Amino acid sequence: MKDSYILNIKDICVSTYTNADGMSLKLAVSNLLNTYDHIVISFHSIDSVSTSFLNSSFGELISDYGLDIFKDRIKVTNYTNSLITTIKKYINSFSLEYA
Repeated sequence: MKDSYILNIKDICVSTYTNADGMSLKLAVSNLLNTYDHIVISFHSIDSVSTSFLNSSFGELISDYGLDIFKDRIKVTNYTNSLITTIKKYINSFSLEYA
């Protein structure tokens, strides 16, 4: 497999608020994980995300691959402080669920 791939959300999704956009991200990341060891998701020019978007993207990826693989192979970059706080809180809720 190749080392890593940078995926800009703006290239995949119209917004970061709907389940449909979250599913688009999930499908793109799933396909890329077949070829690349790590996926770096860029949140460049994105200020916020909805819970619906996170459920259909990160939540589905965690369900499919498990929390440990998700944390090991998927990273985020180019985020605002408030956005990373939201994302961390969301992912940490899975840590508590699987504890």
